[in-house]
Amino acid sequence: MVESQRVLILGMKHLKQIFWKSAVLCGIAILLVSCATKHLVDQHQIRGKAYRHLLKKLDWGKDTCYIYGHKTPDVDAATSALSMAHLMRVLGYNCKAKVSSPVNRESAYIAGVFGFELPELKTSVVPNTRLILTDHTDYAQCVDGAREAIVLQKIDHHVEGDIVDAGIPYVRREMIGSTNTIIFQMYRELGVMIDDETARIMLAGILSDTRNLSKSTTQKSDSTAWMALTVQLGISADSIAIINRAMKDAANDFSGMTDSEIFLSDYKDYEIGQHRIGISSLSIKQTDVDAFIGRMLAVMPEVMALKDRRMVFARVDVSKVDGTYFLYSGEGARALAEEIFGVSVREGITFTKQELSRKQIVPLINNVLK
Repeated sequence: MVESQRVLILGMKHLKQIFWKSAVLCGIAILLVSCATKHLVDQHQIRGKAYRHLLKKLDWGKDTCYIYGHKTPDVDAATSALSMAHLMRVLGYNCKAKVSSPVNRESAYIAGVFGFELPELKTSVVPNTRLILTDHTDYAQCVDGAREAIVLQKIDHHVEGDIVDAGIPYVRREMIGSTNTIIFQMYRELGVMIDDETARIMLAGILSDTRNLSKSTTQKSDSTAWMALTVQLGISADSIAIINRAMKDAANDFSGMTDSEIFLSDYKDYEIGQHRIGISSLSIKQTDVDAFIGRMLAVMPEVMALKDRRMVFARVDVSKVDGTYFLYSGEGARALAEEIFGVSVREGITFTKQELSRKQIVPLINNVLK
């Protein structure tokens, strides 16, 4: 009996030691998390304060400042212009979102589902117009007249193009999934409330450009913004998945379109050194592969002449196929494609087992051409 009591007492002492050690460790962990959170909040506040101060010094002029995404605007291009314009107006600056060419079917679909108006079409600007650019960093993708305009800000998630960062008063360029994620962070840093309409606009862009957080370019910051916006709007993950599938179907709906219109439905121009190239980004169903690729190869010379390009390319994503087809046409195009992706599958076609976005392919092309 005495021995069992002694063992019990020793056991209780041991448990107390474990308890107090655990309590101390938990306390330290809580303190570290608290300090890290406070540091992050302080950094956000500092960044927001510096940005407000910079905005006051910008040459806003007397007329409206227009905010544009890239030509042939996808969802992220159109919605990032909208969410940025709203932020600037809240801060007291006369800004309006515009698109430089008609929006695609996916943009029209999600605007209808989420109930917001897309930017109005304005295809060119006059010299000295004040601009804020979102989701692009190449003049070839800008609204006509941008070279003679005054670019005040650039908010983007691509590698630097020929609109160099150094020539713009404020540049926020982060290699993440969506431009709207960057703008979401800016709202947070500035302490500006995101109203429900703007939340839907931002979420639309993040859904499209990350394909509901599934693309390889998606980062933790995209997931954070996605979570915050879906919680605010009270939309379940299941509902978001359904909306995302419908958005993808709308993006891949080529009914009633010519092959040229299909190729140009998600197309961007680039000027890399002396090289004028164009790249299309397309997705199709597995059953359509051979016929679809053949049609795109046939129309590429027409597009090359229409866009005055030396080379044109297309990345083609096929459902349920791990990898990316990369089509090429034009003088020097084969050598460039094969240097990046290896020997052609057949004339005009290379293939990589990697699932690459256009945003990931452009730097590879840059490295070869430069």
